[in-house]
Amino acid sequence: MLRATPLMVYILYSVWGPAKGFLGRGTLLEDKGDIFNIYCREFDRSTQVWHHREITREAVRRVIVQYFKEVPPSVGVYNHRDGMTLEEAYREYYGSKASPQPFLYTLGRLVDAAASADSGILGADPRYHFGSERFSESQQQLASRWRRIVQAGLAGDYSAAIYMLGLSLATIQDFYSHTNWIEIGNNEFSPNIGLPGMEFGNVATPSEGTCRDCPLEEDGFESCKDNILQEVIDQMKLTSGYSDGAFVNGVRLEKPRGLGKCSHGGSRDRSGSGINKELPTACFSPHHHLHQEAAEEAIQASEFYLNLVRGAVGDALFSRLLSLHPSPAIVLVLDTTDSMKEELSALTRVVRNLLERHSKATYPPAEYLLVPFNDPYLSRPVTRSQRPDEIYEALTQLRATGGGDEAEYSMSALRLALHYAPSYSHVFLITDASIKDPEVFDSVVAMAKDKRIQVTPVLTMPVSYGGILGRSGLLKYKLSSRDEVYPEKRISVETRAKRQLSSFTKYQELAQMSGGLVIETPSDLVEETSKIFEAEQYPMAVLWREDGVTSPRIVKFPVDSLVSEFEISISGMVDSAALRSPSGIRYDLSLRAKSSDHPEYTVVVITPFLIQVRVNVTQRQSDLGEWTLRIDPSDVVSLAVFARTSMNIVPVFYRPDYGSTQPSLQRILGQPGKDVNTFLDVVVTGVDTAGLRSVTSAHLRSLDGQELIKLDFPTTSPRRNTYLDFPTDKLRAGMFTIVVLGTDSAGYNFRRESGTVWKVAESFMEFPLGREVWGYPGQNLTVPVIVQNTNRNSSNTFFLAVNDAKGTPIALSQPRVTLGRNESVRLNLYMTIPRESLSSTTSTIVVTATSIKGDTSYAVAHLSVSPVNNSRIVKRDARLDRKYQDQVPPTITESGRTSCVGYLSPEDCNHQWSVKFRLEDSYPGLLKVTTTPDYRSIPIFSSGVQTLEVYYSASCCQPRVTIYAYDLAFNVNSLTVDNSDSANLSAGAVSGIVIGSIAAIILLLALVIFIVKRQRGGKTEYVIPRKTRRRHSSE
Repeated sequence: MLRATPLMVYILYSVWGPAKGFLGRGTLLEDKGDIFNIYCREFDRSTQVWHHREITREAVRRVIVQYFKEVPPSVGVYNHRDGMTLEEAYREYYGSKASPQPFLYTLGRLVDAAASADSGILGADPRYHFGSERFSESQQQLASRWRRIVQAGLAGDYSAAIYMLGLSLATIQDFYSHTNWIEIGNNEFSPNIGLPGMEFGNVATPSEGTCRDCPLEEDGFESCKDNILQEVIDQMKLTSGYSDGAFVNGVRLEKPRGLGKCSHGGSRDRSGSGINKELPTACFSPHHHLHQEAAEEAIQASEFYLNLVRGAVGDALFSRLLSLHPSPAIVLVLDTTDSMKEELSALTRVVRNLLERHSKATYPPAEYLLVPFNDPYLSRPVTRSQRPDEIYEALTQLRATGGGDEAEYSMSALRLALHYAPSYSHVFLITDASIKDPEVFDSVVAMAKDKRIQVTPVLTMPVSYGGILGRSGLLKYKLSSRDEVYPEKRISVETRAKRQLSSFTKYQELAQMSGGLVIETPSDLVEETSKIFEAEQYPMAVLWREDGVTSPRIVKFPVDSLVSEFEISISGMVDSAALRSPSGIRYDLSLRAKSSDHPEYTVVVITPFLIQVRVNVTQRQSDLGEWTLRIDPSDVVSLAVFARTSMNIVPVFYRPDYGSTQPSLQRILGQPGKDVNTFLDVVVTGVDTAGLRSVTSAHLRSLDGQELIKLDFPTTSPRRNTYLDFPTDKLRAGMFTIVVLGTDSAGYNFRRESGTVWKVAESFMEFPLGREVWGYPGQNLTVPVIVQNTNRNSSNTFFLAVNDAKGTPIALSQPRVTLGRNESVRLNLYMTIPRESLSSTTSTIVVTATSIKGDTSYAVAHLSVSPVNNSRIVKRDARLDRKYQDQVPPTITESGRTSCVGYLSPEDCNHQWSVKFRLEDSYPGLLKVTTTPDYRSIPIFSSGVQTLEVYYSASCCQPRVTIYAYDLAFNVNSLTVDNSDSANLSAGAVSGIVIGSIAAIILLLALVIFIVKRQRGGKTEYVIPRKTRRRHSSE
């Protein structure tokens, strides 16, 4: 559980720096060299370096490729080619039109979580890195987090699971860099690291010497190839390095003096006799010569751990956990107060129409979520399903009742929906009310931006009232035109009370910040407007976006060869709207065009307040190039041009972390901070398909279309990751997007704009003990958070707020702070986990800091509810909690293995081999059994069974198998059988073969003697020895 820690620890960290494993994020910065060149100027940039980023990425690549090979795609077959990148494998599996953007964003979050373990107090704590011989404590924190990872995944809180998974992968990877595992002769990874019930046995005692001092080379660095004592190597005892600047529970931990202990080593650690293998250079790593071996075992261990997670949660959920599914989730947040009866009926009919579309879609939405809300707050629990019929059934059970006042709890409902919604979901808020809980607004924006979720408020209202900007007279459009298009509908003056129009502007701000649009509709056109839910959903790239248009506007936007379809969305009333293609064809997008046939484009919806059409350019080469959109608004209008394309940009901000043993870039979760040294990472998807020729420029753009600052793009050669200096000190107040321009491989210009909108904030926030919080029902928690004034020229006052996604009250030690230039302060959050909270559930905590100028920064943490201990269990949870106290994994033994000797060549490997596994778990019983490679003939068994036998068979072309056994407490064990040669047989199997061979020789000799005797007429009888069959023992 997170506990308060003195701020002095955080300050000392920046001076001394932590002891870390593989580099958190090694990245080439153009014209600056690698970020670790700051302390290692002689480092050769051409040297291959494995750091957390690349180790994790390679492990994920191997796991995903295995997943693609074992789980057939919905269409076609997956044809793997050696050397395929992640993006190439993704498109081979899902098709060329599928965008890997959500997957790559989630992978980036996983990598950044691993890198965050090397920053702040976590980076200084050896328990997170197998440092300072803290083997038992490192293993314990990994084992306890294992269950939280699995439980968060099963609960659908993928963001929490990804963050915790990244932390664990970093610790597992550090084991091979920090310890002497490689040096004592291990050439394979250990499958026991990080799992419940597994302990390290042969570890050096605290008083036992492990290293000798290293001589200094001429360059001042230690030459430490043979500094581990020979008796430690001979006895295969585990040890790890100590370092200056390590802290445990706020207390500085120094290397024991006079005992001959190993050090971490490196340019920032002067404790002597280092053994780390983080980088292939003596400047950082005394055992740099073993960097490649340590990295490969770290990759294998990470791959193994990811496969354990896959087995625990299942293939379908594992796909959603990593955002592999190409279609985003649809989330409906629905106001069910009395005034929404007509809207509820219309939406129910629309969802019923979704049933048929869902059944016909190759890749329907990943999930559907329904979050109804009322006054007070929730009207029913959240409904979550992959089947729209279950959402339809939940809708039919809803009744529009209650309310009565003018505002509703829309932000609280959105906060809950965003907690459950996967990254890149499309969230639709349907209400006719203003915001009753504006204090939650900043947290909602933070959660949407954190997950890159597009929020679209759909505001229904009587047509006689004003809209989101308080404008009056929505009847300005011609009623006759409307009646011609909708002859069955007539505008009725309803008796609803007039809403608080001023607070509707918050919906506009929310849509802008998350990349969505505000959609207005009279209540009698809700069903027509709701066709936006029925249209095919896919991750959208932004080709153009503009808000607040009030006068005639001409927009020119390029459509490149990587775009298969684009969508025009115009929110607000227009007198006219027309689109012209590069070939000169003009398309009328006005209301009158709704009833006409349009072979050139598809009408999603056209109402007086919303125009949404899609243009397919897949087979229209002449229509690639510059398109022109002309609109004449009759009111305030927002417009956006979205595209279906494999090439998009995913901007992420980073700050350099210079204070650690290995400098790295740490992700900025909130807004970029004013006067903070910042880098902008422009992730470009689609690079692997060679669809780009060059990137010509990048700039920041205000929401009214003005170019704010031109960014110095360091290379015209497109790369997946390009890091730019970000001038936070030159930006004035206001919201901005990021635009990248270039040319594709066919010579067409392309333009991509970020869907997310940012503002530079004058503060920076973080959880110094990490963003993982846990406790049991009824427990009081104290969680520290740090707020820093990033303005280097003046003091500032900040107003702080904290929110829990499920509404649990949280108190702040100070709701308001005044900080001097670059000054920081540590505050505490105080909360009590409700006693009625179910074990293994999760929530999201958001802390915001708003300056007196109105800019806001935020920090997000993930709360896990753990089972209570015996002294505090409540009666209804007694069985559940007892189950989770079990720390003993299932046992696995193998017997009866047949050999592949003589059948391992490609010509003969079709020969079958087999083995029998026996799995046992006395309590709480077996839950799941999986294998790698996947084996479809595992017997079906009831959850909780104590004993299971699995008969496995395969061709000798696949002579290796790993079986995984999970129990009901998520303890897991594995056993690998490698039948590729006799040297890999178990000891019992080898003994059986040897004894059997000796018995056969004896039998043959006895037979020869018997025959000779008979031929000589002897009458002595001999008993032929009977060959005994020996049972193979387990490995």
